[in-house]
Amino acid sequence: MYKGLRKVISVTLIMISLLTLFGPVAFANETSTEAASQEILKKVDKTNEYVYKSIEKAVKQAEKQVLKENKSDNLDEIIDKIIENLLEKTEEKVEKLIEAAAAEGVEVSKFYIEVTIYDRTILVDPCYAH
Repeated sequence: MYKGLRKVISVTLIMISLLTLFGPVAFANETSTEAASQEILKKVDKTNEYVYKSIEKAVKQAEKQVLKENKSDNLDEIIDKIIENLLEKTEEKVEKLIEAAAAEGVEVSKFYIEVTIYDRTILVDPCYAH
Protein backbone atom coordinates (compact mmCIF):
# COMPACT_ATOMS: atom_id res chain seq x y z
CA MET A 1 0.00 0.00 0.00
CA TYR A 2 2.76 2.43 0.83
CA LYS A 3 4.62 1.58 -2.39
CA GLY A 4 1.64 2.64 -4.51
CA LEU A 5 1.16 5.82 -2.50
CA ARG A 6 4.85 6.61 -2.74
CA LYS A 7 4.73 6.23 -6.55
CA VAL A 8 1.70 8.50 -6.85
CA ILE A 9 3.31 11.18 -4.65
CA SER A 10 6.65 11.02 -6.49
CA VAL A 11 4.97 11.21 -9.93
CA THR A 12 2.83 14.12 -8.72
CA LEU A 13 5.87 16.00 -7.39
CA ILE A 14 7.76 15.38 -10.64
CA MET A 15 4.82 16.72 -12.68
CA ILE A 16 4.56 19.80 -10.46
CA SER A 17 8.27 20.51 -10.78
CA LEU A 18 8.13 20.09 -14.59
CA LEU A 19 5.15 22.41 -14.88
CA THR A 20 6.89 24.94 -12.63
CA LEU A 21 10.07 24.84 -14.72
CA PHE A 22 8.64 24.63 -18.22
CA GLY A 23 5.13 26.09 -17.84
CA PRO A 24 6.10 29.73 -18.45
CA VAL A 25 8.10 28.73 -21.53
CA ALA A 26 5.10 27.01 -23.06
CA PHE A 27 2.97 30.16 -22.81
CA ALA A 28 5.71 32.70 -23.58
CA ASN A 29 4.92 32.80 -27.30
CA GLU A 30 1.29 33.68 -26.65
CA THR A 31 2.26 36.60 -24.42
CA SER A 32 4.86 37.92 -26.87
CA THR A 33 2.32 37.70 -29.72
CA GLU A 34 -0.18 39.73 -27.70
CA ALA A 35 2.53 42.27 -26.88
CA ALA A 36 3.49 42.50 -30.57
CA SER A 37 -0.16 43.00 -31.51
CA GLN A 38 -0.49 45.79 -28.96
CA GLU A 39 2.69 47.39 -30.29
CA ILE A 40 1.35 47.24 -33.86
CA LEU A 41 -1.94 48.81 -32.74
CA LYS A 42 0.01 51.66 -31.15
CA LYS A 43 1.93 52.11 -34.40
CA VAL A 44 -1.34 52.14 -36.36
CA ASP A 45 -2.66 54.89 -34.09
CA LYS A 46 0.55 56.91 -34.45
CA THR A 47 0.54 56.50 -38.23
CA ASN A 48 -3.08 57.58 -38.49
CA GLU A 49 -2.33 60.58 -36.29
CA TYR A 50 0.57 61.45 -38.62
CA VAL A 51 -1.71 61.14 -41.67
CA TYR A 52 -4.39 63.41 -40.19
CA LYS A 53 -1.82 66.01 -39.10
CA SER A 54 -0.29 65.93 -42.59
CA ILE A 55 -3.73 66.53 -44.08
CA GLU A 56 -4.25 69.52 -41.79
CA LYS A 57 -0.85 70.94 -42.76
CA ALA A 58 -1.56 70.49 -46.48
CA VAL A 59 -4.94 72.23 -46.17
CA LYS A 60 -3.34 75.15 -44.31
CA GLN A 61 -0.53 75.39 -46.87
CA ALA A 62 -3.05 75.48 -49.69
CA GLU A 63 -5.09 78.16 -47.94
CA LYS A 64 -1.95 80.30 -47.48
CA GLN A 65 -1.04 79.92 -51.13
CA VAL A 66 -4.55 80.82 -52.23
CA LEU A 67 -4.41 83.99 -50.16
CA LYS A 68 -0.91 84.81 -51.47
CA GLU A 69 -1.23 84.02 -55.16
CA ASN A 70 -3.65 85.57 -57.57
CA LYS A 71 -2.30 83.90 -60.70
CA SER A 72 -4.39 80.81 -61.45
CA ASP A 73 -1.72 78.95 -63.50
CA ASN A 74 0.96 79.23 -60.85
CA LEU A 75 -1.53 78.51 -58.07
CA ASP A 76 -2.61 75.26 -59.72
CA GLU A 77 1.00 74.08 -59.87
CA ILE A 78 1.57 74.95 -56.22
CA ILE A 79 -1.60 73.13 -55.13
CA ASP A 80 -0.57 70.11 -57.24
CA LYS A 81 2.81 70.00 -55.45
CA ILE A 82 1.17 70.25 -52.03
CA ILE A 83 -1.18 67.37 -52.90
CA GLU A 84 1.61 65.29 -54.41
CA ASN A 85 3.78 65.82 -51.34
CA LEU A 86 0.93 64.86 -49.02
CA LEU A 87 0.15 61.68 -50.93
CA GLU A 88 3.81 60.62 -51.12
CA LYS A 89 4.44 61.15 -47.40
CA THR A 90 1.30 59.41 -46.21
CA GLU A 91 1.62 56.52 -48.67
CA GLU A 92 5.23 55.88 -47.64
CA LYS A 93 4.41 55.94 -43.93
CA VAL A 94 1.41 53.59 -44.30
CA GLU A 95 3.34 51.15 -46.54
CA LYS A 96 6.15 50.89 -43.95
CA LEU A 97 3.59 50.15 -41.25
CA ILE A 98 1.90 47.47 -43.36
CA GLU A 99 5.25 45.75 -43.98
CA ALA A 100 6.20 45.90 -40.28
CA ALA A 101 2.82 44.52 -39.25
CA ALA A 102 3.02 41.71 -41.80
CA ALA A 103 6.37 40.69 -40.35
CA GLU A 104 4.66 40.41 -36.95
CA GLY A 105 1.73 38.46 -38.41
CA VAL A 106 -0.83 41.26 -38.06
CA GLU A 107 -2.87 42.36 -41.07
CA VAL A 108 -3.08 46.12 -41.55
CA SER A 109 -5.15 47.54 -44.41
CA LYS A 110 -5.65 50.95 -45.93
CA PHE A 111 -8.95 52.71 -46.14
CA TYR A 112 -9.39 55.88 -48.09
CA ILE A 113 -10.98 59.10 -46.95
CA GLU A 114 -11.92 62.06 -49.11
CA VAL A 115 -10.00 65.24 -48.42
CA THR A 116 -10.68 68.58 -50.08
CA ILE A 117 -7.64 70.76 -50.65
CA TYR A 118 -8.55 74.11 -52.19
CA ASP A 119 -10.93 73.08 -54.98
CA ARG A 120 -9.79 69.47 -55.38
CA THR A 121 -11.01 66.34 -53.68
CA ILE A 122 -8.41 63.59 -53.22
CA LEU A 123 -8.29 60.21 -51.49
CA VAL A 124 -5.83 59.82 -48.61
CA ASP A 125 -5.07 56.50 -46.98
CA PRO A 126 -5.15 56.06 -43.20
CA CYS A 127 -5.08 52.43 -42.03
CA TYR A 128 -6.60 49.98 -39.59
CA ALA A 129 -5.57 46.64 -38.12
CA HIS A 130 -7.60 43.45 -38.42
